[in-house]
Order: sequence, then structure tokens, then C-alpha cells
Amino acid sequence: LCEIHGVGPKVASCVLLFAFEKYDAFPKDVWINRVLDKYFEKGFDPDLLGEYKGIIQQWLFYNERYVEEGK
Repeated sequence: LCEIHGVGPKVASCVLLFAFEKYDAFPKDVWINRVLDKYFEKGFDPDLLGEYKGIIQQWLFYNERYVEEGK
């Protein structure tokens, strides 16, 4: 997917996760980098989250962006 002009790693990962149900895709953007920095040790490898790391990524994003803000 990244060979398509204008498609980078984040968009490619989102397409794989949401359109093709590749649950091991882990889209990283500013929000996810903030979450990883906040809750995990520096240099944390998301591959350690296993074959459903894309689902975990979405939960982390949603919790940080919407649940935590609502407090």
C-alpha cells in the first residue's frame, strides 16, 4: 500500500486494520505516540501486544482521547 503515492505507514496500517481486518496492524500517529509515552517504557515494542494489537491500539486511543478527557 505504501507504494501508492501519498500513502504512508499510518494510512496503510489503518486500511489494513479497518478494511482488511488485519488485527495485527498498529497505526501510529501523534495520539498513539503520546499514549505509548504515557503508559509504556521508552522503546516499547507494540509487537509485544500480540496478534490483536490493532484492537488494543484502538482501545488505548479511545480511552485516552474520549474517556480520560471526560473526567
